[in-house]
Order: sequence, then C-alpha cells, then structure tokens
Amino acid sequence: MRSPLPNDWRRNVWALTLTVFVAFVGFQFFTPFLPLYIRELGVTEPSRIALWAGLIAAVTPAMSGLLSPLFGRLADRFGRKMMLIRSLIGFVVIVALMGLVTSVWQLFLARALMGLFAGFTPMVMALTSVSAPRDKVPAAIGLVQSAQLLSVAVGPAIGGYVASHFGIRYAFFATAGLCGLALIALIVLFQEVSDVAPGAARAATQLPLRRVFEYPHFGVLVGLLLMAQFLDRGLALLIPLQVAHLPGVQAIAAVSGAIISIGAVAATTSANVAARLSRDVPSARLLLIGLLIGGPLCAAMALPREWVALLVLRTLVGLCLGAAITLTYALGAMVVPAEHRGAAFGWLGMGLQVGTAASPLVTGAIAAVSIPGAFVFDGVLAWAAAALLAFGARGLRSRPAHS
Repeated sequence: MRSPLPNDWRRNVWALTLTVFVAFVGFQFFTPFLPLYIRELGVTEPSRIALWAGLIAAVTPAMSGLLSPLFGRLADRFGRKMMLIRSLIGFVVIVALMGLVTSVWQLFLARALMGLFAGFTPMVMALTSVSAPRDKVPAAIGLVQSAQLLSVAVGPAIGGYVASHFGIRYAFFATAGLCGLALIALIVLFQEVSDVAPGAARAATQLPLRRVFEYPHFGVLVGLLLMAQFLDRGLALLIPLQVAHLPGVQAIAAVSGAIISIGAVAATTSANVAARLSRDVPSARLLLIGLLIGGPLCAAMALPREWVALLVLRTLVGLCLGAAITLTYALGAMVVPAEHRGAAFGWLGMGLQVGTAASPLVTGAIAAVSIPGAFVFDGVLAWAAAALLAFGARGLRSRPAHS
C-alpha cells in the first residue's frame, strides 16, 4: 500500500463519513419497526412481541461484541478496508434475507447471522484514526461519529414512509440497497494507507489479543465506551415511554420522534465541538466535564410534566454526553500505536456492543418497575463513568490530542 499524498487523508475521512452515513441511515429504516414486523410474522400477544423484540434487538450486538476483538486482530493482519468490505457484503445479503423471512425464528437467526459480520463500527474508527494526522484524529473521529448520530434523525422518518406506503419488508430491501451503495462508496473513494513500518505488520499479527490491555488505561476506555453506549441506547428507549405518560400528549409517536431527532442533532453538535476543542483541551478532561454535568440532567428527565421541558432536557443531555463515544475513541487512538489499533478497536467495539445489547434489557427491566427510576439510574451511571475516568485514568486528563 502506498503512502497518501498530503491531502489524501481528508478524502479518506470524508469517504468513511459518507459510507457510515449511508449504511446507518439504512439500518434506521427497519430497526424502529422491528416490533411491527414481528407482529406481521404472526406473533400477536403484546408480551411475546416485547420479548421477541428484545431478543432480536440484542442478539446482533451480542454476537458482534464477542467477535469484535478477533476481527480487529484479523484487520491488523489482512487490512481494515477489507474487513469493512466483508461486513458490508454480509449486511447486503442478510438484511435482504430479513425481508423474505416467514417466521420470527427465521428473523432471529438472520439477526444472529448478521452478528457474525462483526466489526463495522470499530474498524471504521480504527481506519479514521490512522487516516488523519495525529492532531486531527479527534476531529476526524467526530466527523465520522456525527454521520452515525445524524442517521438517527434522518433514517426513521424515511424508513417510516417506505414501511407505511410499500410495506415493512420493503424497508429491509431499501436498507440492503443502501448498504450496497455504502460498499461502492468505500471501494471507489477510500484509499487504504500503510500506517506501519516494514516488519511491524508481522509483529501486529503476533500480538496476543489480551496484550492490548497492557497499554495504559485501555481497560478503562473499554468500560467508558460500554457506559456511554448504554446511556445513549437507554435514553432512546425511555423517551417514548416517558412521553406516553405525559398528560395531554396526543401524537405520542410524533412527539417522541421529534425529541429523539433533536437529541441526535444536539449529540452531533457536541461531538464536533468537543473534537475541535480537544486540540487544545485534553479529551479526557472534556469527557469528564460532560459526564459530571450530564449525569444530573439525565436524572432530571424523570421530572417534566410537559413534553417541551423533556425536549429541552434531552437537548442538554445530548450536548453534554453526545461527544462521549467520540472522545473515548480518540483516547483509544492516543494510547494505542497505529499498527495494533485494529485489535484494540476491536476490544473497544466489544464494549460498545455489550452496551448496545445490555441497555434495552436492563433499561426495560428498570422501566417496568419505574420509568423515573430508569432516568435516575442513567444519571448515576454517568457519574459512575466520571468516577472511573477520574480515578482510573488520571494520566489521560493532562494529555492533549497531539501529544
């Protein structure tokens, strides 16, 4: 692989941003409507629909999380672009098959199979971190992360139109098509670069998977990413439940969707602003401030009796916590050498996927007892993450991105 021209890194980062945006908009076409699809497949009892929805939502990230470290190591050996191509090809085929299933068991198995094509998000972040100059890594990761966050604001609305006018099955076919477009964009626009010295790739393949935890504070970063993803997914689940309990709200779905979308825009803004600030302010310090302020705001979301107040609080939470995942990945790029970053980001991906799988199960169980209690739990979890960062990774708080 040849070294890039001085400005090639910008093209690569934008290529990854486009790939992520197109693919994740596609994922949002069908994800919010899985309970409706389960009912269409013959499950009519509400409690069984809820059970199957939880299992089907959790099985893909669970499988992906288990396999992410392995695929991260393979990416260091065979190329990260190749692993992304592998993931997108798998998504095209499997998502299309989801639109053809005739039973809920077949849908569950398809989702489990999708988890075998693990590593898309961590490999994108690993590629982003080695494509940009060292002092530009947080901004590059923030841009790519913004594409994923914005998909939440765009995808469900378009997917809802497709599902309502053509049927839910066509939402899966549209997603498969968008993953195909993302694949073409990646192949044509992204030029993988050599990020290691001669002979270093061989050393990277010989690095045992567990050795990445020998890098300073790496285990703390895995835990932080798990907590950040848990909070993000948990709030998305709680917003519709809270809106449904507010007096005087008629269009529950529309209000919930507006709050979730505006929260996603706030998180996108936060990720970009924090990434730029991290050139002068240590990323860990920015993350700590966001967690400390965002924790009480999460808990306060249990209090509003009007949807406007809930919208304001969700926006503030997005501004405080929206950069958490971006900053954690940037810290990972800071502590791990480029030649081992695929394996390391695989472990970070495992933390991310465990948070994705655990959040709806744990949050749903707490919300079944008390919805306000679930918001308070999220607030406490944000402060627990702040404590982990403050006491478990003190050395990171004084290191700017270019150090």
